[in-house]
Amino acid sequence: MPEYEMRPPADEAGLDGLRVALVLGTAAGGVGRHVRSVAAGLAERGARVVVCGPADTEDRFGFARPGVRFAAVDLADRPRPLRDAKAVGRLRTLLRGADVLHAHGLRAGAFAA
Repeated sequence: MPEYEMRPPADEAGLDGLRVALVLGTAAGGVGRHVRSVAAGLAERGARVVVCGPADTEDRFGFARPGVRFAAVDLADRPRPLRDAKAVGRLRTLLRGADVLHAHGLRAGAFAA
């Protein structure tokens, strides 16, 4: 017997209350649009979504909407030890309690892990 709970497919059950965190680094185009689309779709189905990334990505893509909040995290595009350590600490706080975590990009994935 599996140790996990079997759930109906998402299209039947909805995503009510599921806590989803999406993490991205600096983005200028495709990744930002993709994350905006995923966040909006998840929220429309009842998930509570937080998008974590550099402040300018919110300015560029407008992730925040009903059911989606944006949290600024300084994920630099190259190694910067002090800033990176602060970003990891901030992500730890923001991601606590998430049911699902999806990171976009190598640095975002490493920091989220």
